[in-house]
Parts: sequence; structure tokens; C-alpha cells
Amino acid sequence: MSESHKYIKSIAFATFGLGCAYILTKYKSNIAYKLLRLLNKNQLQYKTIKIISTEAECKLAVELLMRQCSELSVLGFDCEWVTVGGARRPIALLQLASYDGVCTLFRLCHLKRVPPELRSLLEDSKILKVGVAPIDDARYLANDFSVEMSGTVDLRHLAIISRNKPQGLAKLASEILGVKLDKSWQLRCSDWEANTLTKAQEEYAARDALAAIEIFKKLASVLPNSSFIFTKSNYLKAIDLCKHFLDIKYKQKSFEAKLPDGFGEPHKNQRNCTQSKPYYRNFSTRKRPLYHNCYLEAPDGELLCTCDRKKAEWYVNKLLGNVVSEDPFTVRLKFEPSGRAVGEVGQYYTLEKINQCVVCGKQDSYIRKNVVPREYRKLFPVVMKEHTSHDVLLLCTPCHQRSNISDLNMRRKLGVICGAPLESEEGSHRLIQSADMRQLKSAARALLLSYETIPESRKEILKNTILQWYPDSEITEELLKQASDVQTAFPNMCYEPHGNKVVQYFSKNPETGGLVGLERMWREHFLEVMKPEFLPPLWSVTHSTNRLKIRAEEGRVEHSDLVLAGIDHANITQST
Repeated sequence: MSESHKYIKSIAFATFGLGCAYILTKYKSNIAYKLLRLLNKNQLQYKTIKIISTEAECKLAVELLMRQCSELSVLGFDCEWVTVGGARRPIALLQLASYDGVCTLFRLCHLKRVPPELRSLLEDSKILKVGVAPIDDARYLANDFSVEMSGTVDLRHLAIISRNKPQGLAKLASEILGVKLDKSWQLRCSDWEANTLTKAQEEYAARDALAAIEIFKKLASVLPNSSFIFTKSNYLKAIDLCKHFLDIKYKQKSFEAKLPDGFGEPHKNQRNCTQSKPYYRNFSTRKRPLYHNCYLEAPDGELLCTCDRKKAEWYVNKLLGNVVSEDPFTVRLKFEPSGRAVGEVGQYYTLEKINQCVVCGKQDSYIRKNVVPREYRKLFPVVMKEHTSHDVLLLCTPCHQRSNISDLNMRRKLGVICGAPLESEEGSHRLIQSADMRQLKSAARALLLSYETIPESRKEILKNTILQWYPDSEITEELLKQASDVQTAFPNMCYEPHGNKVVQYFSKNPETGGLVGLERMWREHFLEVMKPEFLPPLWSVTHSTNRLKIRAEEGRVEHSDLVLAGIDHANITQST
């Protein structure tokens, strides 16, 4: 072979090699998926499922999961529950799947609570809980069991980075794992609170969580700068990447994960999306300080209280007071106030307040926290509400969320004491859903919106459903529109708000301590759960009791209000 032929052959091989390298680089994800699917056609077939129904079993199961997480701190996560009359019941089943294919099914409907070991695992932000829309299940766990779940990661964020469509779990499993998940409504809507789960239910629940962890492993293998197989290096890269998406809600139509630098462009169909905020930021932080620490003085110069500048200026604008100092802004009233700052109760309102979280001391953002929730306080007599801000404190966003979650336990406790179930509990809904009307509406909407794609046999079933309510009628577009707009929820005439029942119970039962007893319970609960380190000086659990006693001694409170509050007027009279 001549030198020129050898040279041409070398050039050809080099060009071929460069071409292969280019193809492997550009189409790495697709090639990797196909190779992995060929090697693992039935990835969920030989997995272990464990059913946990007792706290003893739960403790052992969590210990095993923690050992597995020491090697790979990622768990597939999902939840199941029962829906009755259109209302969701508390989570019945919680699924956690480890990297080695063991899926543990925790039957919360039998455990009746989330045991401490399991709670600790769920609240550990260092252990990732992956799935599709896991933050929604986390919110349900917070509502049902007061679990402050942390470390959730929506797989759709990783799908975008690896240039996949951010689809539901079933489609991700099909495209990435080559596995078909059973999503039949018979299983999805089955009785998850049954005494014993069927084999089909166990398989259905386990495969969702197992699919989630397997999808995570595969996506980690095809992220930029990763090898084709799931290695320790890929795992560390994926974990580091997931830090950008911890507890971030993914909204398909309006949002997309914000890609960190160096991770390329998102999927072409998802470029107009932006990052969602953590689920606990459903309320806005204050843009201005709550405490302005302006002062009001009596005509003789005695300090009455601190207030915001707007209130102080109101007295000046109404010619009811004069400015006696600009710094601090101080207004002296021209009239004798109805009361003065007496004792520690009065002194509390004269002290300067700091704009910071009373729990952790954070000062850059804060939200007002009502220690006694408004659903109770709004029903108190006026004398217990007017001119008092003792139970309004500042908390930072994380502390505010943690406090709200813990309040659910207190509300449930009061519900048991007072026979006042929460609206989320069975039999206490404001509205009653009509299953028949929902079926009618669903049938009409299906025919109206998807007529061409529905099989003929299914069309006949839907039409018969509609004709049961519109006999002797012809199914027309107008009829379908009318049926699709029918009312499906109706007022529950037996419904009484939880707050009303609780306030009535404490008002009518003196042995409870009355309404000041209810206040005291909430204040003690706040101290016990949140352990605030930066409470204002003189903040007291018995503030209202002391305040009303002073008013009674001064003759500024009605006897009926004292009775409602739970304060013995006779003892006050004798002491004076």
C-alpha cells in the first residue's frame, strides 16, 4: 500500500472517530437511555416490598432506610389516600423506596400518627425524597400529621436539564426506564384504608416509589459531564444539582427549573418557564417594619404606649394631640385617656419593640404571627380584643411555617376536647359533594371536549349517564354545555365552624378557665413548640387575665364579659 493510501486511510479513520465522538457527545442522553433499557428491561420486577403497620415495625424499617441512605441519600417518595364524596381523607399510605430496590409501605391509617423515627427521616433535608410533584404530598403530610417535610425534589427539574420533557411519572417511567406503570382508576381510587391491602395495591404503590428512585438514577447518569452508568461520581453531581431544587414546586404551564450555570439549555418546549418558590411562601413578608416605636403621652407627660407613626399622626391631624418630640416621634394627648399604663400589663405596651423574628432573631424578613389564631379570637368579646396586640408577634418565613404546622396539632387537640372536628375531617365539611352530579358533569365534559377520541362503546356509556338525568332529550352541544355546568357541591346544613364550637365550649364551661384559659393554652403551646429566644420583655402567658383584672378594679369592664372570659368577678371585688 502506497504512503498516500495509508495517509488517506488514517485520515478516514480519524474522521470516523471524530464523527463518532461528536455523535456520542451530542446524542449521549438518547444513546444512554437505549443502552440502559436494553440492559434492564424489567427493572422493577424483582424488588422487595415491606408493609409497615406497627410502630415497632416502623422503627426497624426506618433504621434500615437510614443505613441505606448512608450510601445513597435519595429515596423514591409517594403517598396514597382515600377520597370520600370529593373530599380527601388523611394520607393512608406513605411509600419510600431505596436505591437498592427495597420499597417500604408505611400504613399511616393503622399507625394513626407519624412515629418519631419516620418523622425525623422525612424532615431531614440531607435525604432527598424524589418523585413527581412530591411537594404536594409534603403539604398533605403537613396538614394531616404536622410533618415539616424537607428535601423534596421534583424529577421534572432533572428531566429538563437532561433534555427530556417534564412529564408525569408514568410517562417518565415509560420513556426513561421502558417500564409501564399501571395507572388504572380502579387501583388509583381503591380503598387504601382497608384492613389488608391486596397484592395489586401493594404492587401499584411500591412501583410508583421504585420508579421514582430508578428514574433519578438514570437521569443522574445522563446529566452533562456524567458517564453512561450510575456511579458515585454521578451521584455526587446529581445531589449537588438537586440543591438548587429542594422543596421547589414545579408548575408545568408557567414555571421551569432555573438552570444553574454550566448545565446547558432547557428542553425546547420548556424555555419560557421560571423557578417556583418554596411551598411555604404562600404569603408575603412585610415590606416595612411593624414597629415604628413612636410614643403617646398623657396630658401630664406620662408615657401611655408605643405605636406606629400613622396612628400618632392621626391624633395630631385630628387636633387631639401635639408633637412634643421628633426623634423619637412623640405625641402628647390633649385629653385624659380612658386608661393608663398600670403594672407590668401596661408597661408591656410602653416598651420599644424590635423588628426581628422572636424565635431565631432574624431581622431581614418577617411576618405577623397571631399566637391565638383569628378563627377563635374574632369570636372573643370586644374587651378581650380592643387595644391589645400582645399576641401579635413577628416570625421569619421558616419559623412562621413551622409554627403554623405545629398549630394543626393544637387545633386537633381542641377539636377532640370540644367535639369540634376540623373541616378537613370526615363529616365536618362546609360543602357536600354529590357523586351523581360529579359523574354527570364528568360525562358531559368528556363528550364535549374529547368526542372524536373516545371509543364508541365508551361514548354510549357516557350518553346513557347523561340521559338518566335528561330523559326523553336529544344529546346536543347545548345540552352537553348545560350538563357540564351543573352544581356538584351543596351547603352542609349541619356544618358549624370548628372555631365557633371551641369558643362556645370554653365560654360555657368555667372549669376550662374560660376564654382566657383558651388563650393561655395557645400561648403555652407557642412557647413549648417554638421555644422563642427573642420575645419582647414582659410578654406573659397570663397577660389577658391580669389586664382584665386591672380593668375590673377600675370599673372599666362589664360583669358579663368577665364571665365569658372566665374570670371570677367576686374574687376581684373582695381583693379590692
